[in-house]
Amino acid sequence: MLEQPRPPLLSRIPGWAWVSLDIVVALLLAAGFLGLIHSRNPAQPGLLDFTGALATSLPLAVRRLWPRAVFVVVLIGGLRMREFLIPQADPFGLPLVLYTLATRNKAVPALLVAVAVTTQGVVELPLRGQTVDQLGLVLAIVVAAWTTGTAVRQRRLYTEQLAAQAEDRARAEAARERLRIARELHDVIGHSLSTIAVQAGIERHVGDARETSRALGSIEETSRSALRETRRLLGVLREDGPADVVPAPDLGELLSGVRAAGLEVELRLDGKVRGEMELTVYRIVQEALTNVLKHAAAHRATVLIERQEEELVVEIADDGRNARERPYGHGLTGLRERVRIFGGEFEAGAHPVRGFRVTARLAL
Repeated sequence: MLEQPRPPLLSRIPGWAWVSLDIVVALLLAAGFLGLIHSRNPAQPGLLDFTGALATSLPLAVRRLWPRAVFVVVLIGGLRMREFLIPQADPFGLPLVLYTLATRNKAVPALLVAVAVTTQGVVELPLRGQTVDQLGLVLAIVVAAWTTGTAVRQRRLYTEQLAAQAEDRARAEAARERLRIARELHDVIGHSLSTIAVQAGIERHVGDARETSRALGSIEETSRSALRETRRLLGVLREDGPADVVPAPDLGELLSGVRAAGLEVELRLDGKVRGEMELTVYRIVQEALTNVLKHAAAHRATVLIERQEEELVVEIADDGRNARERPYGHGLTGLRERVRIFGGEFEAGAHPVRGFRVTARLAL
């Protein structure tokens, strides 16, 4: 049994743990900013000083819940706090909430506002070397916070897109598998039941004891063959791992069953067929002969399997009288899809003189 992949470590941390961490960070910044307004304020701190210190720090506790509102509050609070900071810009709260915004959306306007406010607070005319260094430092912090948040957002979107594409591929693969199963069941059960029905119908009109025994034996063999193929198909479906390529049913048994149903079949075989194409050839012959038994009222059919240089030609022709009224059902549609898998061509239609012909050309 395959082990389920584990999500990344950070994604396994519960939401309440992140919120608790934000609360701790907010309280530590609040304590630090309150200490600054006492130590670097020549006068007794006033209400605006306390408001600025708390507005710049405490809202960070809920930055994951309301990032835009927290960004605005921290930005305004930082305007009051920057006279106590060296350089005169908030290098803690503002970059942190800007990072949070960038993880949710592009946040380019927020970046521009943060850069403008930071630059206005640090730059003093005339410019000195120390001022340029301080400006470069705080701008690097702000831009790095936005860039990191953007990278996290893009990585998250990329992962979600990969997951969505994988889910779409899984759905498409499941649909193809359902189609393949339906096609296999149609080929196995449809052919066998059609052969049994024809044999039973013929025997009901003949009434001879010897013919009855022969027909019953053929019906029994056809039923057993259908049961074996159904079990083979179900066995493949029950496998957990990749299914091995199962050999195709025996073409000789198929022709024997058709002959027992009263249709004379001539096989012209030129070359061997192996692998997955062998099952495709078998299904083409099976479906074509099933249609002959069900609809053609034919006495004779010819099966040609010829291996040429670059393709394999499979042709089934009969001398039936109902060729032009022959229905095109799900079976021929399934055969057309099988042939298309091998990049081949499929044709089915009435013969110009009499009968019906099915031709498949499979690329080798």
